[in-house]
Amino acid sequence: MHILEIGAEQEDEGGQPRTAPQEATFRTVPRDHTTFLIWRVTESGTELLHRSHYGTFYDTEAYLLYSCSLPGQPAGPDVIRRETKENGNGEYAERHVHTWASERSGTLAALTVRRATQLLNHLGTPVVLYRESATKESPRMLSYFRDGIRILRNGSLNGSARLYRVRGHRPVVLQLEPVSWAQLSSDGVFVLDTSSLIVLWLGRAANLIEKIFGAKIAYRMARGPEKGMMIRRIAIAHDGYEQTLPVADRELLNNLLELRSRSIRPPPTVAESPRPARLYKVTQPPRTSPINVPSQKSAARLEEIKRAPLYREDLHDDSVYIVDGGSRGVWAWVGASAPPSESRGALAAARGLARAKRLSGPVATMVAGREPLEFAALFHRWSWADARRDVRVRAARSATTKLDAVSLASNAWLAAEAQLPDDGSGSLRVWRVSPDGALCEVERPQQAAFYDQDCYIALYTYHAPTGDQTILYYWMGGSSPNELRNLGAKEAKDLYTKLARLPIQAWIYQGKEPAHFLQIFKGRMITYIGSATDYDPSGRRVIPPPRALIRVSGQYAREARGAQVGRGAGAGACYVLRDGARVWVWCAASATGDEREVAKNMAAADHTLVMQGKEKADFWAALGDRRQLLEVSPLKEVERPLPPRLFYVSLGVAGQYSFEEIASFSQYELAPEMAALLDAHAAVFVWLGAHCGPRARDDARALALAYLAHDPAARDSETPIIVISQSREPPNFTGFFPHWKNSMWKGHKTFSAIVSALEGKAIVRGSNNSLNSGNSENRFDQHEKYPLSVLRGPKEHMPSDVDPLTKELYLTHDDFVSTFNMAYNEFRSLPSWKQKELKKSVGLF
Repeated sequence: MHILEIGAEQEDEGGQPRTAPQEATFRTVPRDHTTFLIWRVTESGTELLHRSHYGTFYDTEAYLLYSCSLPGQPAGPDVIRRETKENGNGEYAERHVHTWASERSGTLAALTVRRATQLLNHLGTPVVLYRESATKESPRMLSYFRDGIRILRNGSLNGSARLYRVRGHRPVVLQLEPVSWAQLSSDGVFVLDTSSLIVLWLGRAANLIEKIFGAKIAYRMARGPEKGMMIRRIAIAHDGYEQTLPVADRELLNNLLELRSRSIRPPPTVAESPRPARLYKVTQPPRTSPINVPSQKSAARLEEIKRAPLYREDLHDDSVYIVDGGSRGVWAWVGASAPPSESRGALAAARGLARAKRLSGPVATMVAGREPLEFAALFHRWSWADARRDVRVRAARSATTKLDAVSLASNAWLAAEAQLPDDGSGSLRVWRVSPDGALCEVERPQQAAFYDQDCYIALYTYHAPTGDQTILYYWMGGSSPNELRNLGAKEAKDLYTKLARLPIQAWIYQGKEPAHFLQIFKGRMITYIGSATDYDPSGRRVIPPPRALIRVSGQYAREARGAQVGRGAGAGACYVLRDGARVWVWCAASATGDEREVAKNMAAADHTLVMQGKEKADFWAALGDRRQLLEVSPLKEVERPLPPRLFYVSLGVAGQYSFEEIASFSQYELAPEMAALLDAHAAVFVWLGAHCGPRARDDARALALAYLAHDPAARDSETPIIVISQSREPPNFTGFFPHWKNSMWKGHKTFSAIVSALEGKAIVRGSNNSLNSGNSENRFDQHEKYPLSVLRGPKEHMPSDVDPLTKELYLTHDDFVSTFNMAYNEFRSLPSWKQKELKKSVGLF
């Protein structure tokens, strides 16, 4: 048992605070209407900011934000004022209070928490309270500001020159001091603002989305008060190519950042290892001394209960718990009947844990029943309370008609909830992957028999309103060996390439098949134990085993799975028993009418219906020694799945990815230059923008697996992965986005076009300038860069990633030109012997 003693400052009390005197500022805050407000907190009071100042924060100040919105609706400055009615059906207005401070805010940080408790007292209703840190803001706070936030320095020391870093999909623009090379890193985008020139500096390893936001921010800075009027020029400096700037721009940059002393921090190479969420219970430590110190609050005692996977049943209403979600935040959960002494210190205990573990993300506290999505997503099978979505889920489950592609395209929300792009009536081809890697096509694929030691590739085509759509499914049996899975994956990739990379790709696993895959087989998909060995005379049709006990699950064709029962198998409500030509359908007394119909359809032959308790001798005789395998499953509650979550994917060094959550998302958050991940919980979608770059396309499945591995909720690595490309999105994806428009990206400006416009050049269509495209695949630019003195140094001091045979690749472009008196492409065209002679002459061989 792991126990932590957390010291807690008295002013850090949060959650359910003691009664505090209300400040007059909060008396006008509406209790029963949606709103969005921001205050600046000072020692003397709390000042309500004008809307024009929203999104700008100064690093020596502290701020208080309050958001109230309707469930599932956007929040922020543009929220529409509406009355909030809480009618007792489990649906409540979403109320969030955020305190924001930086390291330079000093005592204002704690003061802002106290002011927040006064606001909570005025509201008189449960609120989720966040303690935010500068540059580590929660996805929810960033979601309020569609154009990002700015964090500025108070009392700038650099005169007319200011340096900013642009980071994130909802960009955080951070002012940096002093203006020096030490601030710059090769994975960043920076804007240098001078009185006469704006310099946009693009790191070699910076991602394309941040480059685009950096360009837009540079444009705003250069633009005058009159829209469209440029009062300052913009120069674009590429990492390692600073010497190629025009002379005047280069001299100005040299005056501010001496080019001779150029030294750029490399991107971090240490990948964050997967870290499951931890659940702690808060208790008060036993008193060891009768002496009380009035100024010191007793420490909280945190007892580690378990690690992910976590379940709602782990939380008891008479206690307070802390969930350590790592980079996803530290959360305090207060039970409805928790002791007041523990409830009052919930936020302090959570912050104490974050400090003890050196976690820099947001810290928040809430009461039972008001949990935000970000917290609920740390748990498995959390039942989500959303009355509006409940109606949709029920409609999707019970829909039996109008599930064709045309109807679903016009009712994308139904396609998303049912996870059906069409009704499964399209054309189908199925191949079994043989141990030697060859593909054996299966006859009558709609009646295919699957085996748990085999892998299969299914190619499904249907006609959508926008044209034919193809889905390439790769199915892996639960007992299939890794060697076979790898062979099948290669064959599936080759087939995808042959089909011009047009199909939707789906990697799916036995027992976790998505609804559409099951719908294709019309509720008759059965997986048998072992590997396919018996074939008909044609050699293409597998003959199922004549004697089998099959467990059937599901209430509709799109949920129906049949699995041959073996030792240690799970329980079920219905079974199909096959013994030669005779077939029985056995149903438990607790089976629903829909489950019985699914089982009868699964039998696919003349059968005898047997109800539990009314079995006859011939049934028991056919069942034989498998009687103990006939295990009844308890009645399952109707699932209330969590809403989907969207993540922006940033690609680091090879094999490393980072995921930034985009809360309260819409189609507007997707851009052709990005790769995004939509977590629908039962499946993970990877969306590839048209200009996202070849690495994202080649690594699509790998980045989804990395996301699942790093999710602190301890996700199943066999969650279905579905990869889709821009302009070929099916309705079961677009239905998760409100008001999807197929025309969204018509006329979209590429990064190359933006750069040309900023520099005042004509846009050259089809240009191959790798730097201006933002996605450089040049071999030279893909290597880390080091000073010439390091590369000429002794071998024992050489960076570990440097290949001693190709040291020249680790120079910047400017250093390469000054060393070899030619560009790299010219050097590369020389004969090998000439290259070696040149490298020897400059000390790089």
